[in-house]
Amino acid sequence: MNMLTGPQRVEKAEEIAFLLLPGTAMACLSAAVAVLSNANKLAEQTLYRWTLCSRDGLAVLSEEGFEVGVQQGIQRLDPARLDKLIVCGGQDCDDPQVLRWLRQAGHFSLEIGAFGAGSYPLARAGLLDDYACTTHWEYLAALQEEYPRLMLSSQLYVVDKDRFSCAGGSDVQDLLLHFVGEAHGQTLARAVSDRLVYRTRPSGESQRGAHSRQQSVYLPACLQDAILLMESNIEEPLSLQEISDLLGISRRQVERLFRKYLDSQPSRYYMELRLNRARELLQKTSKSITEISIACGFSSTSHFSKNVKDQFGCSPKLLGRQLKLAR
Repeated sequence: MNMLTGPQRVEKAEEIAFLLLPGTAMACLSAAVAVLSNANKLAEQTLYRWTLCSRDGLAVLSEEGFEVGVQQGIQRLDPARLDKLIVCGGQDCDDPQVLRWLRQAGHFSLEIGAFGAGSYPLARAGLLDDYACTTHWEYLAALQEEYPRLMLSSQLYVVDKDRFSCAGGSDVQDLLLHFVGEAHGQTLARAVSDRLVYRTRPSGESQRGAHSRQQSVYLPACLQDAILLMESNIEEPLSLQEISDLLGISRRQVERLFRKYLDSQPSRYYMELRLNRARELLQKTSKSITEISIACGFSSTSHFSKNVKDQFGCSPKLLGRQLKLAR
């Protein structure tokens, strides 16, 4: 089945490099390669070529604990020959050589992006400053707090000029199918999707976990909106009256919704959201206790410490140490 005929046949294959860093998710890599290889097969020509590389050309330990072999190190990879560079893994990567190479790559005319936690090294290299981008929902708050110039979104994937990013997992397929459709037409993209038995989703769809872990499609829309308002206003918490005014319902109705569907009071639920955000920042950033308390809407560190101890059974300092050791 040839999806491209006549004038649609390409003269030059698109060159893609995957930079694998420690913590690369095998699911992301295999999902991406599946889209590219099936696009080549269905088009009956080489639309895409790809290479796997690492910092030093040696195998990389994946998120799942497997060693992933690569074809070359970054010192042998010429960014000028690439059309796309995709960073996989590397949440904790602060290797000067890698970050320097990424900055150099940013000076060339190519598209640079990341899967999941790969947004971290790109942010550290300054390559996402003032760009719309995303990452896995677990890292959104911490990444935004650490790099305020990022225009972070909870969308499945984001393409902004010559930068792109996605949450990871199956969202990789949505992003790659988007690229196939743009470059070679939706007929081919749909054929690849069908072959993978995958239903593509639009980029604007939000990550399911990006909102409260207790949120689901079974919650009334009004309650989902209340939760979104709370999650969007952590640093400067809204009052219950402000929330009810924005929703256009009474305070009593808001309280009834939280009690009926979440077995909680709005104030208690809001506090738990703020404390869980604090927990994420303690684990995933190097910010001080004072900075985190402010970021989570507490007027004093003593008030913050008391609530953390009530919720997690220890001080913020001890909690942060335990969380970092457990990573």
